Amino acid sequence: MIISCPDCTTRYRIKDVAPGRSDARLVCPNCKVRFTLIAPQTEGQPPTIQASAKVLVVDDAHFFREMLVDLLMPLHLTLSSVENAAEALDQLYRQPCDLIVVDLNLPDKNGLDLIAEIRADSQINKTRILAMSGVYRREADGMDAIRAGADSFLTKSFRPDELREKVRKLLL
Repeated sequence: MIISCPDCTTRYRIKDVAPGRSDARLVCPNCKVRFTLIAPQTEGQPPTIQASAKVLVVDDAHFFREMLVDLLMPLHLTLSSVENAAEALDQLYRQPCDLIVVDLNLPDKNGLDLIAEIRADSQINKTRILAMSGVYRREADGMDAIRAGADSFLTKSFRPDELREKVRKLLL
């Protein structure tokens, strides 16, 4: 299995964590940060990184931000949220995170432009990005987000387990 350090995002391969086995405690070979990988409960369920992964939710709709935070709480992440691109950039510079979940329709800046700006900045460009949109009309809309630099795309008509699975994969 390939995992990513929750602190420096270095990616490396480890043996799979077997179901029923206790949590695996790991030390990143690059930055030496210690973190815990939770063993899957059943066959086919991937492990999750515990507590140390930081996720920033960016959406102008207060209700949707709160819903995303609530849906991601079972993953034991450090969660925060902001309502626009300017606040997102400010937070990323002050306190880097491992993943940003960004709505493509923000009031102050197009989400695609925000993604491109993050990817162009060497200080924050290693942040994983999950782009979301409720205005998804064609498959090319998701591809536009990927071309702008997003690591993955999800429509806002997702199932909760689908969201959690995408976030898990992006954090490993």
